[in-house]
Amino acid sequence: MELDNVCSLSGSPALENHVPDNDPTVITCVNQQDVLQTEKLPNQSSEWKSSSDWLQYHSLHMSEQLSQHTAKIILQMDGGGACGQQQNSSEAVSELEFKLYQMIELYHGRIRWLNQGSRKVFGVIQGSRVGLIIDSSDANCSSTEVRLQELQTNLQCLIEEQLSTKKQLYLMSFGSDHSSLWDSPKDINASRLQEAHGWVRELRPMGNCNLLQALQRGLELGRSQLDSLVIILGSRTEQTPDAIAEYAEQCTLGQELSVHVVSYCSSSATSTVKRLAEVTHGRYHVVTASRCVVDDSTDVSVLRQEIQVARDLLSQTEALHQGHLEDMVTVLEDMTVSGTDGEMSAEREDLSLLLPCPADRSCLLNIKPSGVQDICSADWLHSDGLKAKRLGLYQVLSPNAYSPVEQYVPILNKTVTSTVHEKAMVQFEWHDGTVKNLHVDLPCIFNYQKQLQAVVCALERRVQWLSCGSRQIWGAVYEKRVQILVDMSLMNSSLSLPIDLFLKRLLEEQLSNTHSFNIITFGSSVTMWRERMAPPTPENLGDAWQWFQGVQYSGNSTTLDGLRQALAGILHDNSGYGGASSDQLTQGVYLLTSGLPVQEMGELCSYASESCSRQRLHLHVCLCTNKEEDKHPSVGYTDLHRTAGALRELAQAGRGRFHWCTEEGIMESDDITLLTEEMEQAASYWEKSFKLVEALTQRGSCTCPGEVVPPGQNGSALIPQHLRSSRDGPIPLPKPTALTIARLQAKSEVSSTARAYTPPGQSMSGKRPLSTKSMQKKCNYASQSFFYLEDGNLGVMFKSYPKPKSVRKSIPSVALPKREDLCSTKQWLKRYSVRRLKLDLHRLLSGPDCAHGKKLVPSVLKAVSARYCSIFPTVQINGAVKHLQLTPGELEDYLCQTQRLLQRYLQRLHWLLTGSRRVFGTVLEKDVCVLVDVSGSMAPSLAELKRDLSSLIWDQLHHNKIRFSLVAFSGEVRVWRTALQEPSEEQCLSAVEWVSQLDTHGCTNTLGALQTACGFEDRVGLYLLSDGKPDCSCSLVLRETKRLTTGRHITVHTVSYNCSDSAANDFLRDMAHQTGGRYHRSHDDADTLTTRLLASRGRDVDSPELPDFEGDDLRGLAREINKLGLFRKQAQSFRDIITKKTADTS
Repeated sequence: MELDNVCSLSGSPALENHVPDNDPTVITCVNQQDVLQTEKLPNQSSEWKSSSDWLQYHSLHMSEQLSQHTAKIILQMDGGGACGQQQNSSEAVSELEFKLYQMIELYHGRIRWLNQGSRKVFGVIQGSRVGLIIDSSDANCSSTEVRLQELQTNLQCLIEEQLSTKKQLYLMSFGSDHSSLWDSPKDINASRLQEAHGWVRELRPMGNCNLLQALQRGLELGRSQLDSLVIILGSRTEQTPDAIAEYAEQCTLGQELSVHVVSYCSSSATSTVKRLAEVTHGRYHVVTASRCVVDDSTDVSVLRQEIQVARDLLSQTEALHQGHLEDMVTVLEDMTVSGTDGEMSAEREDLSLLLPCPADRSCLLNIKPSGVQDICSADWLHSDGLKAKRLGLYQVLSPNAYSPVEQYVPILNKTVTSTVHEKAMVQFEWHDGTVKNLHVDLPCIFNYQKQLQAVVCALERRVQWLSCGSRQIWGAVYEKRVQILVDMSLMNSSLSLPIDLFLKRLLEEQLSNTHSFNIITFGSSVTMWRERMAPPTPENLGDAWQWFQGVQYSGNSTTLDGLRQALAGILHDNSGYGGASSDQLTQGVYLLTSGLPVQEMGELCSYASESCSRQRLHLHVCLCTNKEEDKHPSVGYTDLHRTAGALRELAQAGRGRFHWCTEEGIMESDDITLLTEEMEQAASYWEKSFKLVEALTQRGSCTCPGEVVPPGQNGSALIPQHLRSSRDGPIPLPKPTALTIARLQAKSEVSSTARAYTPPGQSMSGKRPLSTKSMQKKCNYASQSFFYLEDGNLGVMFKSYPKPKSVRKSIPSVALPKREDLCSTKQWLKRYSVRRLKLDLHRLLSGPDCAHGKKLVPSVLKAVSARYCSIFPTVQINGAVKHLQLTPGELEDYLCQTQRLLQRYLQRLHWLLTGSRRVFGTVLEKDVCVLVDVSGSMAPSLAELKRDLSSLIWDQLHHNKIRFSLVAFSGEVRVWRTALQEPSEEQCLSAVEWVSQLDTHGCTNTLGALQTACGFEDRVGLYLLSDGKPDCSCSLVLRETKRLTTGRHITVHTVSYNCSDSAANDFLRDMAHQTGGRYHRSHDDADTLTTRLLASRGRDVDSPELPDFEGDDLRGLAREINKLGLFRKQAQSFRDIITKKTADTS
């Protein structure tokens, strides 16, 4: 394809009429380098990138001067007299035309640059670690001698111009087989470049074009050692393009590998090249042999699209000369809708934002009904999400998932787990935390990954659709009856142009698809466009726009009055247009504001929740802000993020959605948030499925013919499973003969006591021979010697016999610690629980000798117990009949050991209930931050709280040398020290003094305190003390806490302080458990319980009366105490049964 004819700047009519005098962009001979200097971009080396990356700095959207010229046109069209306005506008339009011609020339210069040197043949090579795969088949290298010489010359030029600047390089040629210059990518230096030139000169034909085999090797290196893969194809491949594309797509899913495919002077390879670039999301480059020019290229195509955009803009400059600015806006919007490429469409949409509505607000509407009713993202996911399409990973894998089988084997006296999965299955963690054994079907997993990719693409398209037009600020307007509520207070006067633009686009794009609508403005007073809702006819939409132009900004933001008017209008408007009843139509109110109202947010939220819960009504909140308001807050702006949080709660109370848009774009959108969460879920599913495939391929993979085993990898790992089972380990010894054994025994000095064992060679099953330790352990039971008999045969004499092993369990003697360990109850019970110390009474009675057996006797046709069943007493253990074979002495020993353990448990419980551990538990981390709730509800407990905090500082932080800081929060957040402090006496005294000055007031800003505390360090333990729920949404706090702690070693421990609200306690427990922390609750009756425990120490207390602890540490220890008390009661009853049985027998 020939290059496009380059437009001459000197011949353009715009430049003939006017050339600016003091414009820095005025040049006489335009070339690429001059325009680059005019743009003054920060990265001058960007021209060696791909055209898509290059356009990120040089596109029409990124041109600062084009934006300045456009703004200049708007300003000159808004002000000045009639004659001056016309003259200034004409000059500004000429400047805009001049800049557009410059940009067109810049793109043509880029295309000319791409058609020079090695870039003309191979394109621009990206990446720093490049792998080059060259087609050296007979068709590409031996068709003519001139073709091979040209290929070698072009390759040497490529190495010299582009590959010499890379960090690492890997060269491989392929035909029927493949061969490489090096085994792995090598660092580039002068000697390596000479080797590469020599290797290129030695290229020779190698048979047919087996691209699939070479691609397998290249993509294998691309997983870890390469970031760019260049494939030069010059002939028809042996495999079909679909087969190659399917393999490449499967191998590159989820990998950040840049693939660049070149069709070298071969029309038969063009389809394969384009298909391969499409499935790998890479680039292609097609060179024609006859004209030796670039026939087609990804880099050139995107430049031509940008040139077409500039030419379309130039064709509409006549409208700008006549002063019709709204016509230009319409053209840009039409180009956005008709754009095919998503990225280019987004840029064009942003270009249309360069031309906002004029200040006189006199432009007419350009209504463009889509004809299709929009839906919100939640409803869209119900029909097109992962769950709707049945693409949940566990749902797909469940037919081939099996739980591990565990069964108790009496003869082994232990529980045995099945091991079939080790050879036939892959273990996989299930969503409930259990482990399943999976049969992995690779084609099924591949198809599942392709379906996931298709869903993600659909989600991305919807996100992009929601990010353009009026949906940026309003979202998708899907209700049938819509009320638009606009804040026209004085604080929004600085945002008059954006508000006009947003409302105009809403009227043009979305309201035409509704059943009826109305517009209400509020400021000093509440004004309605119509008393009743009207159908969205073009006349009504135009009349509503004209009415809105006459509304002036005045007064304060009386949101509650406007909201009451909007909701009352919906409740009392029962007219049904088009034959539909208004009660059967969905109804929505869209509130557009830029700050907080003058009313209390609690009153607004209560009114919205009560009004929207009784009918099919949704209240959506749209927040519009700019940059200056964050630096210079106006009325209602305490903080942009707090404003957004308050309005977000209002939207949630009204069962609606929240949208936040600024000059920079969309800051927050509930519609987009749902879609991004769905994409994250799909990415998680894809990653887990990829790990499944990777685990299966690592268990057993096979090399293709001629494949080289990667360095550092054992070659046996590439042998199929069914062929390598007999080759694992050392080769077994041959089977010894009788004469060999006799000679070995004759050489032994102590033959009569020699330990005999089965030689490894006697195992003829092909299994791996036993190791030396396991052989000695298994074969060290008997002693034997060999000798010859008179008839010549070999005889064996046993000297000793193995002792039989008893399966009867004995009562162990426990060793208990004297000092308390600084650990949680869960960690402490891992070492000293009843089961860990082997004092579980039910397990002591679960041996094979305790089983109660019955056998069916055919003669009497019934099951009869064994004879010994009448000798031993029977009891019920977990629903099964067991025989008591423990003696009274053993039960007395058991009661003695459990009495010691019970006393130790009570000692631990008393330790946990004393000091600051009663409130905060045991502080485990070396770096902690204590968050204290000092809201108004903490006033009755303030004195007690100060004592507990002082005790914590001296009792644990100072004593255990724990670095710490303190944070107090109510409506605001106060920090004692901005960094963690060493627990010296001076710092502890300062902390106690700071605590003594705390006072209670305000609300409970738990989220702000957590955000402040998470900013200390990445490894810190947070101890949050509070008496109730936060002021904001509990789910929001939990979600934000999870985001703040993800990927960081931050653990949140929570303390419920004198709180009787079960919902608040559940919230604190959920926060602690989701971060791996512990939940504590301060008990009012702890002093009484401590006194009772002190009195019971040293006495025989079988079942101490413990309250229902709710804290994790106390509840876990109390559960173990109750369990031990139950075992002691059963042991005492068993002892009485055995004693009575013995007395009756005697």
